[in-house]
Amino acid sequence: MINKDIITGAVLIGAGAWFAWEAQSFPTMGGMTYGPGLFPTIAGLGLVLCGVLILVTGLMQPAVEEAPAETGPKSNWPLINALAIIASVVFFALGLDPLGFHVVAFPVLLVLLLLFRIIWWKALLLAVFVTFLVHFIFYSFLHVPLPWGLLEPIAW
Repeated sequence: MINKDIITGAVLIGAGAWFAWEAQSFPTMGGMTYGPGLFPTIAGLGLVLCGVLILVTGLMQPAVEEAPAETGPKSNWPLINALAIIASVVFFALGLDPLGFHVVAFPVLLVLLLLFRIIWWKALLLAVFVTFLVHFIFYSFLHVPLPWGLLEPIAW
């Protein structure tokens, strides 16, 4: 039986390479050192890198026969996680402008980290850190304003 990591790695490499390739065809904007294809290219190359790491891991592990299915009740945890991600994307899309980036990003990150069984205090610190890191990157380096929403009175 083939190791599933090999298939997953190959799919990620292919998808990431395709994203990066397609992003090169995006038109450039005058007066900017980078165009709209920069972020899809970075994301595509990140997928390629992750795919390579997963593929190498899969190649280093011997193929294991799957164990017979358990007769007990199955856990719904993967389904709950998948639905939580979909709900988070919808909440982010609908709440970003009226509520603001910080008010939306922090609870989404916190809930997802807790669902993925990260220790609560680490999840809290990571959610705060990532929210402000993304804000910092967008404002300081990319000069892209993020919506403040409810926090408009304290916007800096």
